[in-house]
Amino acid sequence: MKISERKQKILKSLIDNYISSCEPISSSHIKETCLPEVSSATIRSEMVALEEMGYLVQPHKSAGRVPSSKAYRYYVDNLLDKDDIDRRIKSFSDYFDSNFCDVEQVIKSTAKVISDVTNYTSIMVMGGVDNILLKDIKLVDIGNDSALLVIITDNGLLKDKIIDIPQNMQGKFFAQANDMLVDMFAGKTVKEVTENKNIIDAAIGEYKALFDEVMNILINYKQNSVNKMYMEGTDKIFDYKEFEDVGNVKNFLSVINTGEKLHNLINEDDVEISIKIGKDENAEDNMAVVTAKCVIAGREVGHAMVIGPERMDYQKVLGVLGGVTKAIEKIKKE
Repeated sequence: MKISERKQKILKSLIDNYISSCEPISSSHIKETCLPEVSSATIRSEMVALEEMGYLVQPHKSAGRVPSSKAYRYYVDNLLDKDDIDRRIKSFSDYFDSNFCDVEQVIKSTAKVISDVTNYTSIMVMGGVDNILLKDIKLVDIGNDSALLVIITDNGLLKDKIIDIPQNMQGKFFAQANDMLVDMFAGKTVKEVTENKNIIDAAIGEYKALFDEVMNILINYKQNSVNKMYMEGTDKIFDYKEFEDVGNVKNFLSVINTGEKLHNLINEDDVEISIKIGKDENAEDNMAVVTAKCVIAGREVGHAMVIGPERMDYQKVLGVLGGVTKAIEKIKKE
């Protein structure tokens, strides 16, 4: 059933007020704050209709009404103030410095910023490892039959590691090894290298151990990065009345302590921002999760995630996430 303009006004006012107060909203309150020209009886009648449509719930007979998960979904899809969100986005557009030497530094900083500004739990999940491009690989002689292996990507320094080399292999070995490493690895993505065993098969003699070392470093980096995340503000969830309930607390803890659940909440489709509300949308009861894709220099580096109650201040969260992701996009990698 189509929601009339007056019902939309009532629903928006009720949700806005409930987000602020976490108290059931009465028809008289709607009249005072939103529709002074409409009688309380008419507003009550509209609220009953919204309840019958599944948008409102009346916790007690004499109480006002509260939004359902369906109401929040309608609210974020149709009733948010887009101009206000755009203003919030612009206020964050220059938040970060223009240059970072390490994407991980950006990710960690972003988690704290989001949590501090929204007052919700924020999580940054590293991602996009497969598409990291290998730019250069260097082998540096440090004596004593040892060398420093350095792997550089468009993501910054990936790894430096001291390795053993065959005895008495000096100048010529290093020159040839460096040329071979560049030929075999530079210009390829992590995925192309780790899923192509022919690269190792192409190595010969004393160089094979060196190629194996590079491959192992990349495989370990990929495996460790899949579960790498940074969390801020885990205690902030307890600022919200809903989480005085033990069941809601258990649901929240089960999400933030389970890597698989967190990754399942990330929308892998090609969308910038995803909102999941309530259990029917793969969040937990009385919880909402907003995720945003983070891109640097045209490459996805991870996702920003905000977890809070269903009565989350979506206006603020969308503005902050939108602003932060725009700021991250402006970062230039040197």
